[in-house]
Amino acid sequence: MLAAVASHAQEAPQPSTLDEVIVTAQKREQALQEVPISVTALTTETLQEAGVVDMNSISALVPSLKTQVSFQPVAQAYRIRGIGSEPSIPTFEPEVGLFIDGVYMPRSGLGVGDLVDVARVEVLSGPQSTLYGKNVNAGVINVVTEAPAEDFEASFAGTLSQLQGGRDATAVRLAGSISGPVTDDVRFRVTGVTYDQDHTYENLVAGAGDANSMHRYAVRGELAIDLGETTTLRVAAARSEIYDTEAINPEIFVQPTSSYPAGPGDNTIWTLQGLLGPMFGVSRCPNTDSRDRVICTTDPTHTEGFNNLISATLNSEIAGLDFTSITGWSDYRSRTTTSDVAQTQLPLITYFDTQSGEVFSQEFRLASPGGETVEWQAGATYLTTEFNRGDHGRTPTFVMGPAARFVPLGAPAPAAARLGQPGDQGFLDSNSSSEYYAAFGQATWRISEQFALTGGLRWQHESKEASVNNRFVNSPANPLGINALNVLLTPSSVNGSVAIPDMDNVVGALTGEYHPNEDTMFYATWSHGAKSGGANIGFGNAPLAARPFKPESVDNYEVGLKVDLLDKRARLSTAAFHAVYDDYQNAGFIGAQFNVNNAEEVVVDGVEFNGAFVIADGLNLTASATWLDSRYEKYTGGACHAPFPQAPAPAPISCDLSGKPLPIAPDLSTSIGLDYERQVAWGEVYARGDWAWSSEYFTNTNLDPRLVQEAYSLVNVRLGFRTVDGYDFSLFANNLFDEAVVVQDAVTTLFGKDPSYQRFLAPPREIGVTVRKAF
Repeated sequence: MLAAVASHAQEAPQPSTLDEVIVTAQKREQALQEVPISVTALTTETLQEAGVVDMNSISALVPSLKTQVSFQPVAQAYRIRGIGSEPSIPTFEPEVGLFIDGVYMPRSGLGVGDLVDVARVEVLSGPQSTLYGKNVNAGVINVVTEAPAEDFEASFAGTLSQLQGGRDATAVRLAGSISGPVTDDVRFRVTGVTYDQDHTYENLVAGAGDANSMHRYAVRGELAIDLGETTTLRVAAARSEIYDTEAINPEIFVQPTSSYPAGPGDNTIWTLQGLLGPMFGVSRCPNTDSRDRVICTTDPTHTEGFNNLISATLNSEIAGLDFTSITGWSDYRSRTTTSDVAQTQLPLITYFDTQSGEVFSQEFRLASPGGETVEWQAGATYLTTEFNRGDHGRTPTFVMGPAARFVPLGAPAPAAARLGQPGDQGFLDSNSSSEYYAAFGQATWRISEQFALTGGLRWQHESKEASVNNRFVNSPANPLGINALNVLLTPSSVNGSVAIPDMDNVVGALTGEYHPNEDTMFYATWSHGAKSGGANIGFGNAPLAARPFKPESVDNYEVGLKVDLLDKRARLSTAAFHAVYDDYQNAGFIGAQFNVNNAEEVVVDGVEFNGAFVIADGLNLTASATWLDSRYEKYTGGACHAPFPQAPAPAPISCDLSGKPLPIAPDLSTSIGLDYERQVAWGEVYARGDWAWSSEYFTNTNLDPRLVQEAYSLVNVRLGFRTVDGYDFSLFANNLFDEAVVVQDAVTTLFGKDPSYQRFLAPPREIGVTVRKAF
């Protein structure tokens, strides 16, 4: 009888526990709970169960992370703990560094349109300058892809869905990968994905076509080659491309004349439509709801672009030390075209925005083995970038249409100045380049089983060059050349080089750890980060001397706790932080141009919490929350918001935003996910629900009190089953209750003193089905 009881006890299922998550946040493999910084790690399983296929979806799972988009998919930026950059300004380098397999991506929208074959996404909060270098004053997003497999494997996934926007749109996503050995010493992995989505915005202008479609693909190939017993080389090449796409068109809210009367030189959109509409057969758009994805435009924005990426990673053991070399090269090009950029429906001006760039990076690291009393790593980084805006002067940036000659510019322009004559062309050819190199080191001294001390330093140097070359070619109908091109947009008077001081500094961090037991860690850290200055080299008449902006620095003080409880059935991590940014780089739209300048001081205080819990066998819960108090402690040069004084009184150049909160920085954000799995005879059934909530926040950098996203909830659900032979079927609904969430608001381009605005929205409700097969 005792034997039978013992046998039954051995056969009884063991309680579920949380899997250990391994991350490379500190550029060496460590268990997540042993890393003394705030890190959120999303594994392959989490990404698949939550239906995450792009970076926009990540923010629903990570409350401290917010994603912003602008007119082009390449114009994407991230904010962590309320700190981030403006995506519309390509030379405004990010505050959040994006790395793919250790390779730095200078534009956040590059290379991650689709997340396929991703082993892990790590979100590191707070300054990470010691190990990651430039442009990481807010944090790091580290994307780690799957390595080529030792044995043959393949997978396929197809998704058919409907997005319920201003008009219902069908979307089809196909993704697949194959991996395995070529020889005993060589393995491969090939991945591909396509995404085709119809228009989600209804356009009320007959015959003009609807807006906001998406057509893209990405392919990636990788070889892993064993060069010796302790040496492996991974070489990867990838290309992603967007083609034949009408994205991204914002909603436009036109301010009624009752609150902004027409007058001489008053360039409001409504005034233009009221005065010129009858002449060109245009009436005001009957739709005034800026959240329903219904617009009026004679020409939806057209977007195309590509990104190529090649990387090589060498890992080897040298005299008992781990050596790593990461080499990366990428080039990209994007082009956006529209003849109705402010949705006036008038043939005013056609806008072509062509951007291209090339990046080369190299990093070497040498590290001691793990588990020793003193662990250390040291390395060097080299990075060069080249950027051009304007197609090297070959393609006009602006071309004036027939209605332009009826629009006066108003003071302070000459009285005869008009927006332009039909056929006037303005060319912007702006260029920038940078060279960055650094040396860094970090060491951890494990003083005892309970105490450890980590310190690191990075010396970094960066030099930048920038130039602006404007010109305009007037049509025969405009012999005097008095137009917006030579007054506001592409005046040759501001041509030349922009002086940017070199950055030469030392950043670092110091962290103390206390482990009262093997499942608990307290830590306290101070980190100092910096990013170099830059220059505004977009269109506009700002003089060369006013175009540079200063370097930025940050000091972050943080204390945290990480603990496993209930025999690994509960995992908690929390951090409280106080960050002070000096000369914080901030952006706004001033006059007829985007402008980056410096806020004298920004302070961010906050608390983050992450938890994972096994509720019962097969039932897991994750919960995260971020509380922020972010503010411009001192900012005397902020961008002003409309309504401005009526003409002829000039609009203010800058406004004092001291004491006001940062944009896109809600006081409280939360995320809760519930995941259920149950084994059955023929496989497994599963379900997942995710709920994200955010308090209200300003949606534009001008802090216009009209432009506030109220508190909202997002709910995603998924229900499916997996069979024993590798098939996976699931039904899902994203944004189940169809919340219209504002990602960003901005002034209407080229009409900076108009209280009208343009609005960019997060995706609408999506309902679909996914089929997967693993081989």
